[in-house]
Amino acid sequence: MDSLQSNGGVLTSVLFDELITEILSRLPVKTLMQFKCVCKSWKTLISHDSSFTKLHLHRSRCNTHLALLSDQDISDTKWDFSVVPIPVSRILEIPLRNISIPKDPSYYLFTNMDCCFIVGSCNGLICLNGDSSPTEPLNCWLRFWNPATKTLSEKLGYPTNFFKFITFGYDILNDTYKVVAFSANKVNIFSMSDNAWRDIPTFPIVPFGVESEHLECHPFLNCGVYVRGTINWLAIRNMTDQYEWRDITIDQFVIVSLDLATETYRQLLPPSGFVEVPPIQPFVTVLMDSLCFSHYFKGTHFVLWKMMEFGVQESWTQFLKISFQDLQIDYGSSDWERFEEQMFLLPLCVSESNDTLIMACKQEGYDFDEQHAILYNWRDKRVKHTTSVNNKIWWFYTKDYVESLVSSS
Repeated sequence: MDSLQSNGGVLTSVLFDELITEILSRLPVKTLMQFKCVCKSWKTLISHDSSFTKLHLHRSRCNTHLALLSDQDISDTKWDFSVVPIPVSRILEIPLRNISIPKDPSYYLFTNMDCCFIVGSCNGLICLNGDSSPTEPLNCWLRFWNPATKTLSEKLGYPTNFFKFITFGYDILNDTYKVVAFSANKVNIFSMSDNAWRDIPTFPIVPFGVESEHLECHPFLNCGVYVRGTINWLAIRNMTDQYEWRDITIDQFVIVSLDLATETYRQLLPPSGFVEVPPIQPFVTVLMDSLCFSHYFKGTHFVLWKMMEFGVQESWTQFLKISFQDLQIDYGSSDWERFEEQMFLLPLCVSESNDTLIMACKQEGYDFDEQHAILYNWRDKRVKHTTSVNNKIWWFYTKDYVESLVSSS
């Protein structure tokens, strides 16, 4: 009898612990940070249990944020950049052209983190880089920042070679985060687990915009996008420096995919429904944790494809085809407009619960002065154009973000 009671007590304790884990995994990070003080076991669970961290991350994905890059006026003569995560639900609720960046006390400022650029965002970690300019010789570094837990890594090493392009993602197999720095003829990879850079094989086909300065590419469109343990770039086969955009044929487009676990490449094809080279470059993005491909169609529509099963060519599905008229924007472009005057739409995020696509939009001037966000509800074709009322938001540098307990070190 005593044995049964004892076993029953153990079973009850196990069930209670599982119930606590289930409840805590559904709470926001800010609340969990406060709950670490409740007892030692809760602190251990929240701060050191990797299984709990992954469970909480899985549950948090339904509460998507956007990490907005904005100007911040420090004084009448000084300004800085800040990265402010804002829930998508809040962006969807704001009035027309009336988003306001919160005046947070300095925590989000680049200079206070000794950094100057966002490399990428993955699983609640934001990778930043900084440098010692104008000091010579130039030293560069990486830092990993979790805004939700308010933790920031030490400055970590940067490759001795200077790389213009750099991106960031998660190696699922080895459970570590990696940074990929690349040029046309060299690729380096950094692993958080061993704090070291290594050379890996270079691209089988150089991503579009990396090699040829003759054929221009917007800087925010092809740095590489992370999805399901891979980094992906749009590339154009058999391209030379003599190419004009109008010389490219549809069968030259390919997507180069780097597996972060094996550090090997594969090539994917765009959707079979992509049959006409548009006057403005197409691009790959990630929405709803899926690889997406976007392009303009006949100067009248914006088309968005979704790869339902990563790596399976037949799974490409047309997700949206939106007329510029429905978006309430004036495409107003000749077929081959000057690069600086081209209109660009960049999908940032999808809220499936609200049937809404959020896009960055630039219509005038390469200095980005006219960039803003478009919120498009595809169910009723309702459109909202949004800008900032107090600080300039650099919408094309916005990153998808989710709150998590993932360690920054």
